[in-house]
Amino acid sequence: MHVRIVCPEHSAYEGEAAFVALPSTDGELGILPRHASEICTIKSGYVRVCDQRMGEVSRTFAVDGGYAQIADDEVIVLAERAEDLASINKDEVQAQLQGFEEQLSILSEDDARRAYLYNEIAWCKLLLSQ
Repeated sequence: MHVRIVCPEHSAYEGEAAFVALPSTDGELGILPRHASEICTIKSGYVRVCDQRMGEVSRTFAVDGGYAQIADDEVIVLAERAEDLASINKDEVQAQLQGFEEQLSILSEDDARRAYLYNEIAWCKLLLSQ
């Protein structure tokens, strides 16, 4: 089946797969070829792509919420953010995380920028936790 993972900034992945696991808001969703048509919401988590067969993960992508459409032997993931974990520079992400945490520590409790920083911190932790 064909798999595409896209977000507003870029196309994170396009290729063939034997199995895909999605972090659906209703629980993890496993998809094999000829899966029934479905549209679902996805939460922050990991999309695992198995090129050859189920159980042998070839690529893992961090995603930050969005939607997935499964139809006609194609899986399209539309995510707010998506990154291939193999291309992540962990030192760079760790430095970003520390910077966001420092910024957060100097803001007042009612500063509206806190929500943005909380989201960025959560994204950095998602990238680093795998």
